[in-house]
Amino acid sequence: MPFYREPKQFTPLSILSDKKSVKNCLHHSIFTSRLDKYVGEWKNDLKHGKGLFLTISGKLYEGDWYNGYRHGFGTLCYRLPNGTFRLEYRGDWVRGKPDGIGWCYYRNGDIYFGFWRRGHRHGYGKMWYNNSTVYVGYWYMNDREGLGMLVQDDGNRYEGQWKSDKRNGIGRFYHMNTGQLQEGCWRNDVCVKSKMLDIDVRQFCVRPTQYPIPQEGLQNSRKILQESELWLSMKIGNIDEQLKNCLD
Repeated sequence: MPFYREPKQFTPLSILSDKKSVKNCLHHSIFTSRLDKYVGEWKNDLKHGKGLFLTISGKLYEGDWYNGYRHGFGTLCYRLPNGTFRLEYRGDWVRGKPDGIGWCYYRNGDIYFGFWRRGHRHGYGKMWYNNSTVYVGYWYMNDREGLGMLVQDDGNRYEGQWKSDKRNGIGRFYHMNTGQLQEGCWRNDVCVKSKMLDIDVRQFCVRPTQYPIPQEGLQNSRKILQESELWLSMKIGNIDEQLKNCLD
């Protein structure tokens, strides 16, 4: 009597080839259909670990990957016409977008350092503009919003509230050339109500005002009351004396 044997399981060659083509560990020079180049680590056919990715358009990313996304710490550069690369972003990434703390070097010369969220400036950060203006404060989705300080190229500065990338709310503006302080309320970058004061270093400014602003203060109510009582008593005394003279 012949013995029963289970039939061998047949695996198609296409499935075997797909399993063998799944990339894991370190691979060199993997090209995409767009001729983008990746050199680095893989896991289950996804970029995972450390790697370098160069696009056909000249974008170069080098850093951490997680399940096919730029995730962790990494640097992003772009290629110049002479073939060299210039740094564009250096910092934290989450699922392919800047998220966390990082430096950004814009092509127009602006530099930003601070917090990011989903590829936007969000939270506390500093911006150095190409016109020598500096902003230090809070951001909301690429707009200056919250408390912040803007230092202009001429030395004048604004400290106060921001909304929708404009001065909105209570703030102070220091006129460093003339030595004056402007305190008030702003609306859409326009001061709608304020008062002016002299700062302590007015005499050392470039173009100080000729005369200082008079100091404002509350009057002494007790002194005013005493003077009014004295004046009233004198007035009553004069009236009594006039009546006495008339009766005589």
